[in-house]
Order: sequence, then structure tokens, then C-alpha cells
Amino acid sequence: MASPVPVLPQPFRREFAAAPYVAYRRLIEAGPIHQLEVAPGLLAWVVCGYEEARALLIDRRLSIEPASTTSEVRGVLLSLATEEKQSLYGRHLLATDPPDHTRMRKVMSAALTVRRLRSLETRVQEITDALLNDLADRERADLLTDFALPLTILVLVELIGLPTDGAVLFRDLGLQVLRGDAEHDDVFLHVIQSLAAYLGDLMADPQAVSPDGLMALLLAAERRMEISTDELNSLLFQLFFAGHESTGYFIANAIATLLQHPTELARLRQDPELIDGALEELLRFEGSVKSATWRFPTEPIEVAGVLIPAGDPVLVLFGAANRDPRQFDHPDRLDLGRTSTGHLSFGHGAHHCLGHALGRMEAKIAVLSLFSRFPDVQLDGPYEELPWRHNMVMRGMSRLPVVLSR
Repeated sequence: MASPVPVLPQPFRREFAAAPYVAYRRLIEAGPIHQLEVAPGLLAWVVCGYEEARALLIDRRLSIEPASTTSEVRGVLLSLATEEKQSLYGRHLLATDPPDHTRMRKVMSAALTVRRLRSLETRVQEITDALLNDLADRERADLLTDFALPLTILVLVELIGLPTDGAVLFRDLGLQVLRGDAEHDDVFLHVIQSLAAYLGDLMADPQAVSPDGLMALLLAAERRMEISTDELNSLLFQLFFAGHESTGYFIANAIATLLQHPTELARLRQDPELIDGALEELLRFEGSVKSATWRFPTEPIEVAGVLIPAGDPVLVLFGAANRDPRQFDHPDRLDLGRTSTGHLSFGHGAHHCLGHALGRMEAKIAVLSLFSRFPDVQLDGPYEELPWRHNMVMRGMSRLPVVLSR
């Protein structure tokens, strides 16, 4: 059975924002699944075991749609977001089950083919080099807002196929969101209204977007009635808010983690061919997505001897599962030569991250280019003092201060 609530750490509290892995370790030691109060008035089943997480993420009895839970739980979940943030909820990939999810995912995947990603690779390198050039004469920088986030925002603009003014607007609005300014309701409302107005203008004038971009593909799919207008809007909002945030945070996390582990960084410098495996280990060790989105059983499900009633909210903790000692030897040790793979940082099953290949490409180019251009870069202060954001789903800093050269 699950352990009693009072004896377990509450990893969603602010005091664990900087070091959630202490709480995760205690949870895993107590068992793979527990019922915790994840927010005021909301008890949820929290899954921290690796095998249990993988099994649940492919279980068709687990729905991602809030309609599968009770009105009481839906009310609490909605109360956690402002009215403006609630307006983002809709028919997108993170809010639908098959067959609707399968239909929309097929439309989106048309813009993320191997051929399309290869054509983007040169632009990703050019954008990376330009951002690093802008830092060339500076002694200090914030590699989150000066590098990682602008990189992923500008790549997103390329992917969607926006005109030049879109790059300026997306960068401005994206940084407002990711700097944390948008936690204030008035700022968030401004971001939503500005984005909605801009995208609305583009939908009214489809000739303004690149014919090879994702937006052109989505507009064509709408005309063919493969997706509805509401789904088109929801998918575009999802792209903006999720299309660059996780990758931007991960790039910053990876840089900070390598700087905190100079021996491992030296291995990578000596042998850059390690980069692919190194990124997988960094995704496991300090990925930017701590948990899956909410799931709700459509019928009772038994997991590790625990019976989860139908409709109860379930939260799968990727960050904990990625440190499960039953799956990974010495899970709290960063080892760029680790051969065991299978981390859950991109999810698993039907909702496995559609943009995983693009995210890996961006991170690979960003990490190698940064340490090549600035071989003496160091954290500007102790690692323990980095300002981690308090967020249930995302694992990221509000800034990453570094000294570029000494």
C-alpha cells in the first residue's frame, strides 16, 4: 500500500525548487507510488518509480482529458490557473486522447520530418553563432536570457515559418513568459492578447507565412478539415508556450550541470564525439520537464499493489523516475559515459514529445558551440545559489549568470 501522507516529503513545495532530488530520493525509498497533497485541496497519486511510470504512460486506461475526472477535481485544477491561463486550455496534443490526438499528431509531424530537420540544422547553427557573436565582447552574461531562450525562440520562428516581424514579437513575448514576468496576471494577459492578435492576422493572410513552415501546413490541414479552427488555435498556442520552453531550460540546465562537474566537462572537451550520449545523460540527470501532465484513470488501475480509483488525478514524476536506482546505477552521479539509456525526459507512449529530435539537435549545437567559443566560461557564483523557478512541471532557472572569460 502507499505510505501515509504525513511521513513523506512534499516535492511540490517551494523549499524543494532548488533541490527536488532530495525529496524524490526519499519518495523512491518509500515506494514507487504515493498519494500526496500536490496543491491545496488536491490529493493526487504521484508515481516516482521508473517501471511503474513507463507502464502507466502506455496504459490506455489512463486518460489525459480532464473530462475523465470528477467535476470536483476539475474545479481544483482550474483554480490553480488564472482565468487568462485557463483560456489556453483546448484541443491540443497535451489535452486529447486518441483518436483525436492521433489525428492532430499526424498533422503536426508533417513539419518535423527528418528532411525538414536536416534543412533546419544549418539555420540552428547560424542562429547559435550569431547569439554567441553578440556575447563576444562581454565579460559576463546570463546564458538563459542571452543565449538559451533566444535560441529556441528563434528556431521556433523558423519552424513555424513566421515573417521577420514574428521573430521580434516571439522573442519579446517568449522572454516575458520565461523570465517569470508572466506569472503576474496582467503581464500574462498582455502576452496572450498580443499573441492571439498576431496569429489571427497571419491566419487571415496565409501568404505572409513561409509555404514550408508548420503554420502553412496547419492552415492547409484546416482547409482540408483535418483539424478544426479551435484545434488550429490551440495547437499554435501550444507551440508558443511549449515549443521552446522545455528546450531552452534544458540547454541552460545542461550548461550549468557541466560547469558544476568539471571532470565530466573535460571528458566532453577532450572527445566531442561523446556529445550524443552526454546529452542523454544530461536529460536523465537534469532534464527540464519534471513531470507529465495530469492523467486520470477511466477505470480502477492497480500499480505496484496500489489500487488507483477511476477519476483520481495521477502525476508521473519524470525527474524521480530518472533517478530510480532500480533502473540506473548510482543515479545521483553524472556520468557522460553511462551506457544505460531510456530516460523519461521526453515522456513515453502516445504523448512522447513530438519535438524530441529538434530539441536534441538544438541542445547539441548549443552546448558544443558555447564551450568551443568560450573555453574559459565559469559560473558567476556558487551553483547552489542558482535561482531555480518554483514550478510543478518545469525544471529551470530564472537566470544563469556566468563569467565568459577571465
